[in-house]
Amino acid sequence: MSKYLIPALGALALAACGQQASTETQTSTTAETTTPAAVQPAAMTDAEFVQTVANSDAYEIQSSELAAQRGARADVKEFATMMVRDHRATTQELTTLAPTLNMAAPTPQLSADMTNDLNRMRGLSGEAFDDAYLDEQVEAHNSAVSTFERYIQGAQPGPLRDWAQTTLPKLRAHQEHVQRLENAT
Repeated sequence: MSKYLIPALGALALAACGQQASTETQTSTTAETTTPAAVQPAAMTDAEFVQTVANSDAYEIQSSELAAQRGARADVKEFATMMVRDHRATTQELTTLAPTLNMAAPTPQLSADMTNDLNRMRGLSGEAFDDAYLDEQVEAHNSAVSTFERYIQGAQPGPLRDWAQTTLPKLRAHQEHVQRLENAT
């Protein structure tokens, strides 16, 4: 029976490939004009990028200030101090850079999710706070690295793209650092 089953399966697979190729040929012209956002995200404008970074910095700073008050672990508090310092610096750099790009300095706005996360963390302390803070920092840094990479990929050469390329390695270092801290728990 197996000597018939294998050739039959092979014939089915070849038929399916032929049908898939036919389907792909029919839909290729449509796919070329409407690429799904999940596969090919739209490029960010300079203004969108600056605002996203400002919002992210504000969240990083506020959540890290909470960590200084409510955290239990010394290494978490040290990381939080570094986050406040580094994200204030990037906010200052963006504020200085914005006018040279003919933009107003960004006004940070926390999303509802960011506000909810901060409120949730305000109700925690000690080890429970550390766990929640580290989870949030991992997520925030994964998002920030992704945002910077997406912006750099689609941005035109210029001072903002240069700044993003210079800042990205530090964000990746933060991402690795916070992941090590979270893995240590």
